[in-house]
Amino acid sequence: MSMETDKAYSYINLDYLNMMSDGDAEMKKVMLGMLFEEMPLELEKMAKFCAEENWKELSSVAHKMKSTLSFVGNPEMTEANKTMEMLSKNAEDTGTYRGFIDILENTWPKVHEELQGVFDEL
Repeated sequence: MSMETDKAYSYINLDYLNMMSDGDAEMKKVMLGMLFEEMPLELEKMAKFCAEENWKELSSVAHKMKSTLSFVGNPEMTEANKTMEMLSKNAEDTGTYRGFIDILENTWPKVHEELQGVFDEL
Protein backbone atom coordinates (compact mmCIF):
# COMPACT_ATOMS: atom_id res chain seq x y z
CA MET A 1 0.00 0.00 0.00
CA SER A 2 1.40 3.40 -0.92
CA MET A 3 1.96 6.10 1.65
CA GLU A 4 -0.72 8.48 0.48
CA THR A 5 -3.52 5.93 0.78
CA ASP A 6 -2.57 5.23 4.41
CA LYS A 7 -3.16 8.83 5.41
CA ALA A 8 -6.37 10.52 6.41
CA TYR A 9 -6.66 13.92 4.78
CA SER A 10 -8.82 16.84 5.87
CA TYR A 11 -9.12 18.63 2.53
CA ILE A 12 -8.42 16.17 -0.27
CA ASN A 13 -9.54 12.81 -1.59
CA LEU A 14 -7.11 11.08 -3.92
CA ASP A 15 -9.48 8.43 -5.33
CA TYR A 16 -9.92 10.14 -8.69
CA LEU A 17 -6.23 11.01 -9.02
CA ASN A 18 -5.28 7.41 -8.22
CA MET A 19 -7.81 6.09 -10.72
CA MET A 20 -6.75 8.45 -13.52
CA SER A 21 -3.03 7.82 -12.96
CA ASP A 22 -3.57 4.08 -12.59
CA GLY A 23 -1.34 4.27 -9.52
CA ASP A 24 1.63 5.53 -11.59
CA ALA A 25 3.68 7.87 -9.35
CA GLU A 26 5.22 9.81 -12.27
CA MET A 27 1.78 10.39 -13.78
CA LYS A 28 0.52 11.63 -10.40
CA LYS A 29 3.45 14.06 -10.20
CA VAL A 30 2.66 15.41 -13.67
CA MET A 31 -1.04 15.79 -12.85
CA LEU A 32 -0.37 17.48 -9.52
CA GLY A 33 2.23 19.76 -11.10
CA MET A 34 -0.33 20.93 -13.65
CA LEU A 35 -2.86 21.45 -10.87
CA PHE A 36 -0.40 23.57 -8.85
CA GLU A 37 0.20 25.71 -11.95
CA GLU A 38 -3.39 26.02 -13.15
CA MET A 39 -5.37 26.55 -9.97
CA PRO A 40 -3.98 29.97 -8.98
CA LEU A 41 -4.39 31.21 -12.57
CA GLU A 42 -7.97 29.96 -12.79
CA LEU A 43 -8.86 31.51 -9.43
CA GLU A 44 -7.37 34.79 -10.62
CA LYS A 45 -9.47 34.65 -13.81
CA MET A 46 -12.61 33.93 -11.79
CA ALA A 47 -12.03 36.94 -9.53
CA LYS A 48 -11.33 39.15 -12.56
CA PHE A 49 -14.42 38.04 -14.49
CA CYS A 50 -16.58 38.39 -11.40
CA ALA A 51 -15.31 41.95 -10.80
CA GLU A 52 -15.94 42.76 -14.48
CA GLU A 53 -19.39 41.12 -14.27
CA ASN A 54 -18.41 38.99 -17.26
CA TRP A 55 -20.68 36.08 -16.38
CA LYS A 56 -20.16 34.21 -19.64
CA GLU A 57 -16.38 33.97 -19.11
CA LEU A 58 -16.85 33.22 -15.41
CA SER A 59 -19.10 30.31 -16.32
CA SER A 60 -16.54 29.12 -18.86
CA VAL A 61 -13.72 29.13 -16.29
CA ALA A 62 -15.94 27.36 -13.73
CA HIS A 63 -16.79 24.75 -16.35
CA LYS A 64 -13.09 24.15 -17.08
CA MET A 65 -12.37 23.93 -13.35
CA LYS A 66 -14.74 20.99 -12.91
CA SER A 67 -12.21 18.51 -14.27
CA THR A 68 -9.34 20.17 -12.39
CA LEU A 69 -11.23 19.96 -9.10
CA SER A 70 -11.92 16.26 -9.64
CA PHE A 71 -8.25 15.61 -8.91
CA VAL A 72 -8.49 17.55 -5.64
CA GLY A 73 -11.48 15.71 -4.25
CA ASN A 74 -12.61 18.59 -2.03
CA PRO A 75 -16.43 18.56 -1.81
CA GLU A 76 -16.69 22.18 -0.63
CA MET A 77 -14.64 23.50 -3.56
CA THR A 78 -16.40 21.22 -6.02
CA GLU A 79 -19.86 22.29 -4.84
CA ALA A 80 -19.01 26.02 -4.81
CA ASN A 81 -17.61 25.78 -8.33
CA LYS A 82 -20.52 23.70 -9.64
CA THR A 83 -23.12 26.08 -8.22
CA MET A 84 -21.30 29.12 -9.58
CA GLU A 85 -21.02 27.55 -13.03
CA MET A 86 -24.71 26.72 -13.07
CA LEU A 87 -25.80 30.18 -11.89
CA SER A 88 -23.36 32.19 -14.00
CA LYS A 89 -24.40 30.37 -17.16
CA ASN A 90 -27.63 32.42 -17.06
CA ALA A 91 -26.37 35.28 -14.88
CA GLU A 92 -28.63 34.22 -11.99
CA ASP A 93 -28.04 35.37 -8.39
CA THR A 94 -24.92 37.27 -9.44
CA GLY A 95 -24.46 38.64 -5.92
CA THR A 96 -23.54 35.16 -4.68
CA TYR A 97 -20.57 34.55 -7.00
CA ARG A 98 -17.99 36.40 -4.92
CA GLY A 99 -18.85 34.16 -1.97
CA PHE A 100 -18.25 31.05 -4.06
CA ILE A 101 -14.93 32.43 -5.25
CA ASP A 102 -14.02 33.18 -1.62
CA ILE A 103 -14.68 29.53 -0.72
CA LEU A 104 -12.39 28.43 -3.57
CA GLU A 105 -9.67 30.95 -2.72
CA ASN A 106 -9.77 30.26 1.03
CA THR A 107 -9.84 26.48 0.72
CA TRP A 108 -7.16 26.20 -1.98
CA PRO A 109 -4.15 26.93 0.30
CA LYS A 110 -5.20 24.11 2.67
CA VAL A 111 -5.79 21.76 -0.25
CA HIS A 112 -2.49 22.79 -1.83
CA GLU A 113 -0.61 22.06 1.39
CA GLU A 114 -1.98 18.51 1.58
CA LEU A 115 -1.40 17.89 -2.12
CA GLN A 116 2.15 19.24 -1.82
CA GLY A 117 2.78 16.66 0.90
CA VAL A 118 1.53 13.91 -1.43
CA PHE A 119 3.67 15.31 -4.27
CA ASP A 120 6.77 15.37 -2.06
CA GLU A 121 6.23 11.71 -1.09
CA LEU A 122 5.99 10.51 -4.71
